[in-house]
Order: sequence, then structure tokens, then C-alpha cells
Amino acid sequence: MNTLKKINSALISVFHKDGLDEIVRTLHKLDVKIYSTGGTQSFIEGLNVPCIRVEDVTGYPSILGGRVKTLHPKVLGGILARRDNAEDVQQLAQYEIPEIDLVIVDLYPFEATVASGASYDDIIEKIDIGGIALIRGAAKNYNDVIIVPSKNQYQQLSTLLKEKQGQSELTDRVSFAGAAFAVSSHYDSAISNFFNKEVENIERVSLNDGKVLRYGENPHQRATFYKFNNTTNGANLADAEILQGKELSYNNMLDADAAWKAASDAFHSVTHLKHKSAVSVVKHLNPCGLAVTDSILKSLELAWAGDPISAFGSIVCFTETVTLEIAQWFNKRFVEIIIAPDFTTEAIEELGKKKNLRVLKTPIKECVTGEKLFRSVNGGFLVQDEDEGLDTEFKTVTKKQFAENKMNLAKFGITACKHLKSNAIAVVTENSDGSFWLTGAGMGQPNRLDSLSQLTMPRFDMKEGISIADSVLISDAFFPFKDSIEAAHKYGVKYIVEPGGSIRDEEVIEACNEFGMAMLFTGKRHFKH
Repeated sequence: MNTLKKINSALISVFHKDGLDEIVRTLHKLDVKIYSTGGTQSFIEGLNVPCIRVEDVTGYPSILGGRVKTLHPKVLGGILARRDNAEDVQQLAQYEIPEIDLVIVDLYPFEATVASGASYDDIIEKIDIGGIALIRGAAKNYNDVIIVPSKNQYQQLSTLLKEKQGQSELTDRVSFAGAAFAVSSHYDSAISNFFNKEVENIERVSLNDGKVLRYGENPHQRATFYKFNNTTNGANLADAEILQGKELSYNNMLDADAAWKAASDAFHSVTHLKHKSAVSVVKHLNPCGLAVTDSILKSLELAWAGDPISAFGSIVCFTETVTLEIAQWFNKRFVEIIIAPDFTTEAIEELGKKKNLRVLKTPIKECVTGEKLFRSVNGGFLVQDEDEGLDTEFKTVTKKQFAENKMNLAKFGITACKHLKSNAIAVVTENSDGSFWLTGAGMGQPNRLDSLSQLTMPRFDMKEGISIADSVLISDAFFPFKDSIEAAHKYGVKYIVEPGGSIRDEEVIEACNEFGMAMLFTGKRHFKH
């Protein structure tokens, strides 16, 4: 069966015109009649290519400030008419409706307008109506019409026009129609999410242009990465520029995201330093090192010293520019990925000696982005808000007052702890120069006592000048029994932070009083499953 069809006429109405000139000139050479309106018409005429105004076909001008241009039977009829249906063909002749064989549309940039922080009225005006109607109509009639639904398909059409000299096969038209419905559904999802952002039981997830990864969590699992179009001020790990190294794997992306969030949040949690630099060292989604000091080298050394064994093969994230000195620091150390807002030219040259090392450039994360977290369960998925922001409510609940000079350290510790997998325990320490670092961590255990008993890092007797009695221990959730307090006492802990909320809070508080500990309640839990 011959499904080859020649393009005799085209309707072009687009927002983005980059790359359109080649298509227009090719259509003109193929003697294709072009219809257009508004800015697109002016663009085509500027190429010295003749086109027919849509207004001359419909008998109506563009009205309502451009809101209505192509919504007319003489336009949509020419697109939707079935060429093999005698009644459709008869009605085209009766009402003098021209057939349209090719429709090229590029919708108003709704998502980009929202992301730009534009006014509400400007956002509403970027809801495309006529373009969506053209896309859906042409895609529905794929048997006779080719639809180009966005600038992303310009090159595909240009290639087709040249290779087939203005003709198309049914398979070509079906391919374009599939892309068209993907564009229209994604567009509608973005608009729905804008209007329903405060509605908790409505969520539209539309993902395009997935990047197939080498494999998933394990080599026998397939995996694809999809990017959301919700970048905040350019600070988004999905937008990170890969400066060198192998492509990121599924596990790499998860660990890189964890490192980026931990370093960024630690940076925001510290306010007492005039100049601050944060560094995170992450392994299997858990920070095994985290530090904020007044210099990038000092932060790196402390973060690495937190757990140098686990740091092997880790992901390291910085919150300021990586210099040659920092790059050379890694010469005899193996890491998978280094992330930073920027790198000096000399640093890139030095890191380039490690061909497999991935180097990512991206701004630090904002303190609050409004991101949503998505996790799948069998047969569906869960959506929740990101655990963002800093704790602001603190209450001493023990006889011993929580020292005022420990409050900044406690805030840093809460941030460190919330990035560990539950059940999570963090021990943080302040050096004499005001530096904060993660010096002990227990995570991922089925009960809190085990996490406390199996702290991976605190060898305080081996760390010169460090006293656990001067450090702060943080729990991501309440202690259900006093046994955890007893275990902390054996370590020599004197300062504890937890959210509170257990039916046995009084028992836990009394244990702290017995051991002369100060305990702070925050009222906010930070589980991380």
C-alpha cells in the first residue's frame, strides 16, 4: 500500500523562529503554499518568501489582543478534513476551505515564563490556545497531515523535506503525531500543576527526552533519567555541566544529588563565619564527612578526616570555586565525582589527568526550593515536599541548660543529621577557630540504639584536641527509651538534640538529668528513609 503523500500547503505559526528559515526556504523551493499570521508571517516575508495571511483565508483579523487568530473552521477544517472521505472533501469545496498538509507550531513558552518569575497576568497570557488546537487537530488527522509540534522537531522535518522532496510516508506522519501528543499533554500538565500547586491530591507528572543510562542500581537493571522543567535560579543538579569524565550512572546521580544537597544545606546552616566554605563527602547517599570552615582547604581536610576509610571512592561537593591547590590535593586520593560552583582553568587541567573522574559544575542549592520528592511503590508513587529549611524552635528540657555557645553547632548538626539515613545519629564538633565538622555518624539501622552503638567515625581518643564532651549529638527522631541516653553517656556525651514527642520523653529527660546532660527539643523530626 502506497502511503506517500506530497506536501502542497503548510500553516506555520511559531514562537521560536531559530532554525525555521531553512525550513521556509526549502518549502518555497518545493513550491509549497504557505499560510501564516502575526510575527511568523513577518519573519517569512522577511526571508523574501511569499505567504498567505490567515486573515485573508478566514475573513477575520487577529482579535482580542492576538488571543484569537487561527481558531476558525477555515483553518481547522483544512487540517481535520479526511482526504479519502467524500463528504469531507465536498464540504471543503462548498465552504472554500483550503487543505493544509503540514502544520508547524511552537507553543508559547509557559514553563519558561513561570520559571522567570513573571507576573501572574504575563503567565496567563502565555497559555497557548490556538497552537494547542492546531497540534491536536493535525495529529489526529495524521493520515493526511504532518504536524511539527515544537522547535525540537524542526531538524527532523528539515531532513525529511530534503530526503523525500516534500513527501512523507505514513510512518513519518505517525512519528510526528506521537511527538505532538507528547508536547500537548506535557504543556497541559505544566498548566495544571501551576493552577493546582496548593491542591494536595492533584499532581501531573510529564517527562520528556529521557536519557538512557548505562544501567540501574545494578548491571541487570535498566534505567533512564528524566529532567523536570522546574529549575530554581539555575541551581539544580539535573542542570549540572559535566566538564569531564565518564557519563554518570544511576548510582552516581543519586550520590551526587545527596552530596550537593548536604554541602549546600550545611553552608546555609552556618551563620557565624564571615567567610564560609562547606564540603561534603558522600558514600551510598550518606555523608561520611561534612564540614564548614573559613577556607575551602580546611573544610576539605576536615570533611575527609571525618571518615577517611569511607571517603575512598566517594563523591565530594564544594560550595566555592575549586582551585589548583584543591585539585592537587586529590592526586593520591580516589573519588568518583567532584562537584563545585566553578573550577579554575588550572584546576580543570590538573583534574583532567584523571580521565575517569567526573567533574560537575553547578551553583549551590537554595535553602528552600519548593521541590517535590517522588518515590515509587508497586502500582503507584508517592509525592512529598522536600525536607528543606532550617529548624528555628529550640527548648531546653533538662536541668542543665543547653549552652548558648553550642546553639550554632547544634543547628549545623541538625542539618548534618537530616541528610543521614534513618535511624540517624550525628555527632558534630566545633574547633577552636569556629570550624564545624561531622565527627561521628550512625545511620540506616532498624533501631536507634544500634545506630548509636555503631557510630562509624567517633574515635575521639585518636583525634587530637577533640572532646566528645564538648561536641553535640543529634538524633533525627525522638529517643523511645532511656537506653540510648545510657549509651550516649558511655561515650561521654554531654549535649543532645532531638525533636521530642515520645510518650517516654520524661523517662529520657530524667536519664539526661541523672548523667548531667543538657538536652534540646526542636519539635521537628527529620526521618530519611
